[in-house]
Amino acid sequence: MMTNRKHSVQYFFKMLFGALFVGSLSGCGPSSPPPTTPSNYAFSKINCYVRYLAQTRELQADMTFRTDSTKAIEGQVFLNELPMIFRKRPEVGLQYSLSKSSTKFEQKYTFGYTEKDGRNATLEIEINAFDSLKIASDGLSKSSGGLLTWQGPALGSEDGLVLIFSDAKGNTFSINHSGISKGNKFQIIPEHANRLEVGTATVLATRKKTIIKKENEVTKMLTLEYYFAPIKFEVKE
Repeated sequence: MMTNRKHSVQYFFKMLFGALFVGSLSGCGPSSPPPTTPSNYAFSKINCYVRYLAQTRELQADMTFRTDSTKAIEGQVFLNELPMIFRKRPEVGLQYSLSKSSTKFEQKYTFGYTEKDGRNATLEIEINAFDSLKIASDGLSKSSGGLLTWQGPALGSEDGLVLIFSDAKGNTFSINHSGISKGNKFQIIPEHANRLEVGTATVLATRKKTIIKKENEVTKMLTLEYYFAPIKFEVKE
């Protein structure tokens, strides 16, 4: 009886020593590398928007990051080196805004922020010069239409032009044009001009540019809008 118990105890310690020895060998092997930290934020879409109101010389801008996170980006977010203010927008993601009065319009706007790995990320949008917008000649003709002209290049494929016409009797209509133009002018056809009453009328014009691209699975959309001061002109038969 004692012999059997002695053998049982010896067998138990042999098994225990074997298990510890195997465990020590496995512990000396190559260890799994620690999980790497992502170099980029997990954004699905980035929207950049700039609006400039020429009549009041006011700039309004937003940069919105579509993400499930509610934590702000580490470091500042900038527009042309001006810091933007973080605003919590749970329904849209992370949003940064900037408003500035009595400021001049820039042809190019650059949004910037710092990625997780410390790299500076920038998104740029630039619009061609577009000055001295006016109704050409002596106004619009209800029977033959007219031309809207400007100083600067023609509209490109990413450009747009929104025109809102109104007359003294309250008639209002809009034209939304996207894409290229034939030179630095835009034709207002008789079918549109005929909707206005004879006399003084006004057009509110907005020049737009939109860029959409996809990089590293992130959709990036940049929009720049320039709102002109109201332009008065005459409507004739």
